[in-house]
Amino acid sequence: MKSQPFFTLSNASWLPVKSLPDSIRWLLVLFCVVWISGCATYGNGVQQALNQVQQGDLTVAEASLKQTLKPTGNDALLYHLELGVVKHLQGDYSASNQLLNQAEQLAESLETISISDSLAVLMSNPRQGPYGGAEFEKMFINYYKALNYFGLAQTATNRNERLDALDGARIESRRLIIRLNDLNSRKGTYAEQKSKDEETFSQLLDIFEALSGNMIDMDQLVYRDDAMAHYLTGISFEMNGEYDDARISYQKAAQSYEDGFVKQFRLDPQMTAQAWFDVVRMLRKTGDREDARRLASRKLSKKQRAELERWDDTAQVIVVEHKGMAPQRKEMNLEMSANTTLQSFELRPYLFATDRNQLAWFYILYADSLFVDALTFYLDASAGLLDLPLVGLTKTVYLGPLWEQVMDLGLDQAIGSSMRITVPYYDPVPAEGPSALLVGDRSYDLYKSSNPAQMALQEQVLNSSFDIQMALARASLKALTAAQVASAAGGEFGGLLSAVGKITAQLTDAAETRNWLLLPSDIRIRRVALDAGTHQLTLDSQLQGGYHKRQQAAVTLESGDIHLWQVRSLKPITAVDANAVNKRIAPQ
Repeated sequence: MKSQPFFTLSNASWLPVKSLPDSIRWLLVLFCVVWISGCATYGNGVQQALNQVQQGDLTVAEASLKQTLKPTGNDALLYHLELGVVKHLQGDYSASNQLLNQAEQLAESLETISISDSLAVLMSNPRQGPYGGAEFEKMFINYYKALNYFGLAQTATNRNERLDALDGARIESRRLIIRLNDLNSRKGTYAEQKSKDEETFSQLLDIFEALSGNMIDMDQLVYRDDAMAHYLTGISFEMNGEYDDARISYQKAAQSYEDGFVKQFRLDPQMTAQAWFDVVRMLRKTGDREDARRLASRKLSKKQRAELERWDDTAQVIVVEHKGMAPQRKEMNLEMSANTTLQSFELRPYLFATDRNQLAWFYILYADSLFVDALTFYLDASAGLLDLPLVGLTKTVYLGPLWEQVMDLGLDQAIGSSMRITVPYYDPVPAEGPSALLVGDRSYDLYKSSNPAQMALQEQVLNSSFDIQMALARASLKALTAAQVASAAGGEFGGLLSAVGKITAQLTDAAETRNWLLLPSDIRIRRVALDAGTHQLTLDSQLQGGYHKRQQAAVTLESGDIHLWQVRSLKPITAVDANAVNKRIAPQ
């Protein structure tokens, strides 16, 4: 979506160029308006390819991505990630894994970039540095690689090929476990977080945080584990006949879902019950019938306990549905000004160029006051957002004794009454509709097992404080530099340099808007026991906006088989959608 101008000719009074001829002054302003109007986010740049994926034109989408992104340079990771998914959707699992292997290596190498190099990029323009990927995105690299091996196993033409592919999935599962263990050690588990929350001192800190105006407990938004990744490793080990390892992975999944993963990422609680059911199944497989009986009595419903016998030697179908697309990270323009009376900097949205979602994001994360349930409304994309008081929003940064330094540097004069800064944000993400698997005359609801859209949104909330600090620092540094150059030049030419410097500082400011867009919005799963024979599978999906999609597959099973059906459900692109995209990506 094209960015709106952050100022108009009528409010360009901040330009310190009154001594310049009117023609030059207006030309500078017009240039600034046109330039910023044409600024595009990462999502704008790849929107045509995303559109083609939704239409099912995967070969065309691949060509579009290769034209838009490059295999080297700052977007190299995204090149390999996005194309890796396209190849996965094409069924070219080997090519997908080659791309994702390179993505994994790139992500690891980018973790070792020096602090000085990364700080230099952050202080100039985050988009001009290499994209290293979010924590959860790196997890999904191994997730997709494992799925590719499952796909290779099911399309294998002989037993050896199938066993090699399953072994590849097992190796990828080991890598996932290593990554998950590292995540737990750095961020803590859900159980550790729960224990911390129950401590008296922690509860007292929460009270005083609220009294100081901070109503958001950021610890609750940390991506500290991935239950779905644990569950996938369990499937891999079970397919390889490693039932004790499968039990361990299923149990880690069950505990993660139960301790906080379901609540944090708005998932279906039935997924917890499914994971515990699979733990009990694996105990029965390994002959630990007494342990299985005790665990079943504690964790399984009466209906689940009655089904255990049927699952011992029957065939299974596991449906994994990747639903929708990840949300696009966007950019919000804020106005920064120096208030000499209050000895502070003030931030406010440009009301005439800011939509309601941007105002809500500013209100929740930056404004001086906050309604207690505002973040929940935003994360749930609920109607409560309509009740938020989104007028007269201001963020005041009181500097107190530091104001003397501000004046000594001349920063108050350099910033003046208006300076543009940018921060990233996400729109609220509406939930996808339900999905059901139809087999014969029976219907099975799919369970929401993971939610990459919520992961992206919550990570951005976590980073919001850092985002605003870096935006303020960037704007201040650029304003000071422009003022110092103008002062050295002096006279009328110095005034021109000051004007051009301030314009340039604002033109070059941009927020980080890159993210892995071909990830699904959420992931659904359902596991059913079926008799040996041929079955017609139908997946009935409700998508955002009331769209409906039906997909089918036939599967022939033998007793003991585990068949994984991977499905991508995307809403169709209408003519109106296509026209809107074409206008958005048209050359300026």
